[in-house]
Amino acid sequence: MSSPREDPAASVVRSGFVAVAGRTNAGKSTLVNRLVGEHVAIVSPTVQTTRRTVRAALTVDDAQLVFVDLPGSQKPVDVLTERMQHSVERELDDVDVVLWVVDMAESVGTGQRIVADLVFAPGVPVVIAANKVDLVKPAQLAERIHALSELIGEREYAALVPVSATTGEGLAPLLEQLRATLPEGGAWYPTGEVTDMRDEERISEFVREAALAHLRDELPHATIATVDELQERADGALEVDAVLWVERESQVGIVVGKAGSQIRDIGTAARQAAEAALGRTIHLHLRVKVRKRWRDDATWLNRAGL
Repeated sequence: MSSPREDPAASVVRSGFVAVAGRTNAGKSTLVNRLVGEHVAIVSPTVQTTRRTVRAALTVDDAQLVFVDLPGSQKPVDVLTERMQHSVERELDDVDVVLWVVDMAESVGTGQRIVADLVFAPGVPVVIAANKVDLVKPAQLAERIHALSELIGEREYAALVPVSATTGEGLAPLLEQLRATLPEGGAWYPTGEVTDMRDEERISEFVREAALAHLRDELPHATIATVDELQERADGALEVDAVLWVERESQVGIVVGKAGSQIRDIGTAARQAAEAALGRTIHLHLRVKVRKRWRDDATWLNRAGL
């Protein structure tokens, strides 16, 4: 890793990168947003919501934690998911701590065994967040934690903390456990800077988040958003031209909706989320375009930053 940035938070004496790993829909992005107190990573009940690695910094007391929100671990089925899985493996090799988020609302099965092999492979401290405890009864939670311990076997982990990313339960002890595992060092991010994502990246993600919310199960994996142009106006507002891509002509009508109602609602939701996150007025112009088989088009994925 490179040296910490200039002008760090002077009081920070512990810092490090914390990879947030787990299966799809384990609640990783919700947990990261809750911990840092900002809407940095998009969230949705849809699997494969997180496609790009998101970094979010939290400075608390004398420590700075840089959370690296990774795509959910999965078996690749196309070029996109292959890249996502490679991203998970690459990032895990370059962090100080792994935060393994496990969905306690689901039974512990073979999928978790694959993730366990991934998170313990780097040889760095592993803190387990047993998430969604608000959705299970105490006896069931105890059974699943026991099953997880058996799956882990003799491999050592730093701590296992029951949490709920939705309600905030257990987050204080989780942060304390993470802080205790950090190495000594100065801050990587200046005070007040939460993420290194460019405005274009954040806005495109908010567009996709809004599309997932409005389209639900109709075409969750067939959509992707890009920002073609972003300009700052004299009044400080951002003028944004964005595109919501689909894979087939027949999907355009679904996204646009009757008399343009669907695309209008998606644009409004995306604009409001972006304005809240970036703290400035945004004029968002959203269109729908077709790119056939974009998930298997390596060249196009490069241009889209994936």
